[in-house]
Amino acid sequence: LEHLDPDQLPAHGGDATSVMVTLSLDALKTDLATAGLLDGDLSCGDNLSATQARRMACNAQIIPVVLGGKGEILDLGRTRRLYTAAQRKAMRLRDKRCRAEGCSIPATWCEAHHQQPWSQGGETDLDDGVLLCSWHHHRAHDRRFHADKLANGDIRFHRRS
Repeated sequence: LEHLDPDQLPAHGGDATSVMVTLSLDALKTDLATAGLLDGDLSCGDNLSATQARRMACNAQIIPVVLGGKGEILDLGRTRRLYTAAQRKAMRLRDKRCRAEGCSIPATWCEAHHQQPWSQGGETDLDDGVLLCSWHHHRAHDRRFHADKLANGDIRFHRRS
C-alpha cells in the first residue's frame, strides 16, 4: 500500500483501506514474522512482516483472521477499532496539531493513534486517542523508539538504547 500512487488512494480522513491479514494459529502463538495479503488485494502479492502488518493496520480497517493447520478459519476478529469521523473532528479541535513534542504539522494532516494499542486492549475513545503526523505515527509503531506522554499531552519520542 505504501508504494502505491497516492493520487489513487483516499485523501487524509477518507475511508481507510481494508486489509485482511491471515496467519496460522501456530504462527500467531510463536509470533513468526510472516503474514500474507489475500490474493487480489495488492498487485505485488508481497509478504509482510508482523511488524509491518501491525503498523499498516493502525490506519486500515484490519480484520484479523486466525487459521487452523488446514486453512480453516478459527477466529474472525473485530473491526470496530477505527476512530469515527466525529471522534477525529473532536481530536482536531482538542489537539490542533501533531502532538509529538515540537511538531507543528496541522491536525487536519494528522492520523488518529491509539496510545494504548488496540491489539492490547486500547479503547477507541478520545481519552486514548491522539493525533500524530505520518512521520511521528510511524515512530509510534517503530520498536526502536519509545514514547512518553508529557504533562501537557504532548508525546516525546526517543530512541531505545
